[in-house]
Amino acid sequence: MRITPLATLVASVFLLGACGAGSAADPTVADPAASASTASPATTDAVAADATFTDPAPAAAGGRIGPGTACAIPATLSTAAAWTPKDASGVGFTEDGVTLRCEIDAKPAGVLGFIRVYTYEDGEARRALDTLLAIPGFGGTATAERQVTIGGETGVEAALAAEETGPGRVFAAGGVVLVWRGLDEEEFASGLPAYVLARTSITF
Repeated sequence: MRITPLATLVASVFLLGACGAGSAADPTVADPAASASTASPATTDAVAADATFTDPAPAAAGGRIGPGTACAIPATLSTAAAWTPKDASGVGFTEDGVTLRCEIDAKPAGVLGFIRVYTYEDGEARRALDTLLAIPGFGGTATAERQVTIGGETGVEAALAAEETGPGRVFAAGGVVLVWRGLDEEEFASGLPAYVLARTSITF
């Protein structure tokens, strides 16, 4: 295990990028009332529908990250238009096998917050999520969780309570943990479509 002191980590992370309406159900999340034939294979619930996870439509794609890009994570996913990815591997943040690899800055799109992408080594999504949530300043408190299949991989998704910043959403699957947090409740809602795009477009 290797971890940089928190003060140094936070300062390093923010050097990577300055931090400056009606919702519809996510069509890629299975509706328990719908037949199995209508569910998209990208993301499906393993539990009953929860209003916490009622999502807006995904944002329009403007780019991608993955092998051969600025953020060479072991997966490929779409990024929302004007959101700017930056390699974060130089920060040196690793905790119990979970490593910060990429930050996707929302500020160029007029939203205050980041999508942060981590990778994990042991293949267990539940353990990777728990590790991240336990790290002060990077994780947080889960207010709801659900088991999901994302990009064909078994994983878990959680809603995060507002703490030092606004609320958040996170998923772990296929060796990747992806977190969205906005500066406050309004910014979180504004950036949620970009998170939904990342979750529904990821392939491993």
